[in-house]
Formats: sequence, C-alpha cells, structure tokens
Amino acid sequence: MGQAQEDIWSLIGKYLSDELSEKEKQKLQSWKESKAENQTTFDQVLHMWEQTPRPADDYHPEVDKGWQRFKFRAESEQEYYQKEHAENKPLAKVVHWGYQRIAAIAASVVLLLSAGTWWWYSTGTPEMLTLSTGENERTTLLLPDSSQVWLNENSQLQYAEEFNVEHRLVHLSGEAFFEIKEAEGRRFTIFSEGAKTEVIGTSFNLRAYPDTPVKVQVVSGKVAFSPADDDNAVFLEPGYEATLGSEKKAIEKKEPIENPNFRAWQNQHIQFQNTSLQEVIDVLEDVYHTDIQLNNPDLANCRYTATFEGEQLQDVLHVLSVTGNLSFERQGSTYMISGQGCQ
Repeated sequence: MGQAQEDIWSLIGKYLSDELSEKEKQKLQSWKESKAENQTTFDQVLHMWEQTPRPADDYHPEVDKGWQRFKFRAESEQEYYQKEHAENKPLAKVVHWGYQRIAAIAASVVLLLSAGTWWWYSTGTPEMLTLSTGENERTTLLLPDSSQVWLNENSQLQYAEEFNVEHRLVHLSGEAFFEIKEAEGRRFTIFSEGAKTEVIGTSFNLRAYPDTPVKVQVVSGKVAFSPADDDNAVFLEPGYEATLGSEKKAIEKKEPIENPNFRAWQNQHIQFQNTSLQEVIDVLEDVYHTDIQLNNPDLANCRYTATFEGEQLQDVLHVLSVTGNLSFERQGSTYMISGQGCQ
C-alpha cells in the first residue's frame, strides 16, 4: 500500500470520527471528485461502517490490528462493488465516534467473525467432504461457489457438505492452488497446518504439508495470512509471499516471490533464466513426477534460458539436448542425460 493510499485511509478514519480539519475536508473531497471509483470506494466504506455492530463499552480490543483488518476487508470488496454496484447511492447517515472508538469497533468485527466461525463448528459438527490425492496424483475441484481448487500430490482438502457463500471455509493439508470467486464480498477462509488464509476474490498458491513451514504466494487480489489462532495477519498483494514457521506462532517472512516456477506444478508454465542444469532437473522432476539423472557431474554446471508452456517432458528434454549438445534416453522410470558437461 502506497503512502498516498494510507493518507486517504487516515482521512476517511477522521471523517468517521468527525475529526477532519477544514483543509483535510477539502483534500478528502478532492480525492472523491478526482475519480468516479474513489467516490464509489468512499460510499462502500460508509456502507460497511453502518453495517458494523457496536461492541460493549467495556470491550478493549487491539485497535491497530482491527483497523488494519477493517481496511483490508474494505479494499478487498472495492473491486466487487465497483463492478456490481456502480450506480450512485445516497450517503448513509454517519454516526460520529472517536478515532480510537472506530478502530475498536473495527477490531470487534474480527472478533465477531471469528466467533461466528467457532459457532458454526460448535453447534453441530457439519458433515465434511474430503478430496485427497496420493503419490504422483493431482486433481481439481469446482466448489459450489464456483471457486476452483487444484490439489497437488499427497494433499487433502476438506469442506462442509453445506458449503455455500455464507460459509466459505475449507481445511487444507498439502499443497493447492486456489482461484476464489467473488461472492458478494463474502470471505473465503482456509485453515492449513496451523495457518489461516483469508481472501475475498483472488488466486494464490498455498503449500502446507505437515511439520513444514506454511507458505502462501499471491498471484492476484489480496490475501490476509496469519497463525490460525491469531488475527495478527500480514496482508499480501500480487507477487508477494509469506511463510509461517514450523512452530506456527508468527509469520516469519514477507517478501517478493523469487521462484518463477512456484506454480508450475499447476499450470506447467516453466521459466529458466540462466539456470543451472541441476536446478532445471529439480523443477522438471517436481512438475512431471519423474526421475532424471546425469551421467556426468559436470553437466550440472551447464546453464539454460528457456520457457515452456504445457509441453510434454520428452519435448522439453529434446529442446535441452539440442541447445546444450546433450543426449537423453529413458531407462525404465528414469531419464538419463549424457554429455561433456560444463566448467
């Protein structure tokens, strides 16, 4: 999020708490008038604000985290309402509260939503459906809300038989790629090996095998990622990834995605940029579920730059052999690569 956008959020917060100076009122008004979508965003935030329940006076939540999550929800729903509710709507009546009060209420939204999830599971265990894959198996699933899930090998996805747009919640163990459909701004939540991932409408890869760090990598939209029992989330935009450590207590990393092949298992789009042959083989073995060996250790030092889009493994090996003066042959379930190698 850029500084300019943070400034606008600050102005909106002050507007809700009736703390805007005249100069700030003018700045907020100019922003709303500069683009039609800005006015739509502002209207939508007011709409959400009016729908937000007020907590008891003795409730003292973590206000900064709550405010961040309120902004995340508002920003995530922005695109949906811009497309589906672009018509002008009268401004809702604004109730004026102090800024800290506003942040406290926003935090209470998180508490209520979490309580709602607990309630749903505690008032009668829902009948769960399970989709599993074994070694060298992959499959896809179209959920009732039209969200699509690609499940990698040795993975399991569970969701309620009564899964619907009101209860978009699944459990994952293993690796999956998600394309989540927007559903009137409803959240989609994934619990996976001690992690919680929340989205509105987005696509991302989630790797969560038992006893290993959990990693999420975002392709489109926005993602909130946190330990399962903590709302201290990091918010990720396209091109970023985050990791939850093995102890599942805190997010350890948030950084740009460096591996261009992180979802090659799902779309078979493979890129090599001055990549060593050993690294090439590691990727090909993962994507094609095969074993590839070099008969000369010096071959591992040869480097390749190439892009492949859905090709068969033998076609990929043929390109590599032609460009690198190599040869390959299949011996049972293993491909052997031969050549002089590189220093």
